[in-house]
Amino acid sequence: QFDGRYVVSGSLDTTIRVWDTQDGSCVHVLSGHRSLTSGMELCENILVSGNADSYVKIWDIRTGTCLQTLDGPSKHLSAVTCLLFNKKYVMTSSDDGTVKLWDIKTGEFIRNLVGLESSGRGGVVWRIQLDKKRLVCAVGSRNGTEETKLIVFDFSVGAGKEEDSVTKELTYCDE
Repeated sequence: QFDGRYVVSGSLDTTIRVWDTQDGSCVHVLSGHRSLTSGMELCENILVSGNADSYVKIWDIRTGTCLQTLDGPSKHLSAVTCLLFNKKYVMTSSDDGTVKLWDIKTGEFIRNLVGLESSGRGGVVWRIQLDKKRLVCAVGSRNGTEETKLIVFDFSVGAGKEEDSVTKELTYCDE
């Protein structure tokens, strides 16, 4: 991930490194994951990292501090496969067949957006993508329990004037 000045990289030693592209120096080594980093998203000074250990962490790359760890009884049960975030929310998908929504400031779990019927039996949400009204999930399985397909959730259908405030604000960091 690259923001114009800093590059972040995940490593086999489970750390994430923040590099300054102006002088090539390693500015911070972010520690806290227990296995290989499976995904990262960077916007301004905020980095969100997902991991094969099922944890998601929110970092400030300027200070090198972990701001939040998204865990607790509602955390993913297996590897994080994809993540998106904006100034209010973090959305994560996992090998456990779920897509979860979290509060970026408090780290609080808000709700499951997707839970495949084959969740826990091989169903996987591989990737998620989002625009102002729709969430697109690429799903499948490792063992044939879930057909490979795209699932599209259109949050504008039937919403009328009183759209759900959470789904209304599911837009990218830079929007």
